[in-house]
Amino acid sequence: MFFYACFSKGGYDLKNEYILAAASGSLGAFLASLINTVYGDHVFVVPAISLYMGIITLDWISGFSASRKDGSYASEYGIDGAFRTLFLLIAPALANVADVLLGTPGTVFGFTVLAFGSHIFKSMTANVYRAGWSVWIPVKVLDWVSDEIDHKTARAKKRIQEKDKYLRG
Repeated sequence: MFFYACFSKGGYDLKNEYILAAASGSLGAFLASLINTVYGDHVFVVPAISLYMGIITLDWISGFSASRKDGSYASEYGIDGAFRTLFLLIAPALANVADVLLGTPGTVFGFTVLAFGSHIFKSMTANVYRAGWSVWIPVKVLDWVSDEIDHKTARAKKRIQEKDKYLRG
């Protein structure tokens, strides 16, 4: 809505663009400070946590799309997913604290992000497959995540059966 205001009412308005730039810069500075405070200030933290959060976001998008497509969508599963995501965002912060206590800058954090990140990547890729977007995934990657695809497909079928049983009474 705000972006639209910059270019409406008779054309381009430079004042609104300055306001948008100031708001965007302030938000970016706040988020960068928050990430450095919570996850540490090592050189690789911002790119690593940005990639980590991006994969979590893509997992949510692809999971929602897949569950809507196969009919297994359920709000209680989404609520569980919110708690899972909260856990996934807190774990690297605690790993940073462990690094500070152990005097191992970035080591525990790096292992935590890699371990959880690889699992989230597998989950996201399986969801992308279930959503019908597998044309974009290399065959070797599909082979690597085939166990996750099988698990998610079986779980979705079970959820659909439970949903049908509940609705039939």
